[in-house]
Amino acid sequence: MQRHLFVGSSLLLILASGCATKGFVKEQIDPISCKVDILESKENALELKNAGLETRVGTLETRLNNLEAQLNNLPKTLDLAPADRSLLNTATETARRSTESADRSEAAAKAAAASASEADLAAKRAIRAFELGQKK
Repeated sequence: MQRHLFVGSSLLLILASGCATKGFVKEQIDPISCKVDILESKENALELKNAGLETRVGTLETRLNNLEAQLNNLPKTLDLAPADRSLLNTATETARRSTESADRSEAAAKAAAASASEADLAAKRAIRAFELGQKK
């Protein structure tokens, strides 16, 4: 008897709790549905923006290709008067010699800095030796 009472009360509790009502489900789903709608509108806006950017990239690529074609069509050598070509050659040679001179100066400066470091180290050793000699 007690077992029947337990089974009956359990069955009554299960049936009494029932399923969620339509109103409860609607209350739970509405905020989620609103968020989904917002996300969908943002997605559409991003897709439109992306399409605009793709159009701009295509336009820029076309312009770049046109500029490259124009650059390739330029003459490979300049038509200069003999006097201008002589000045250009002189300027080029002067620039080359200046660069070489700058490289030599830089190497000399590095050597001088290394010599200064060695002299400084030798001076410190001499001072230390003098101090040790004074203590004796």
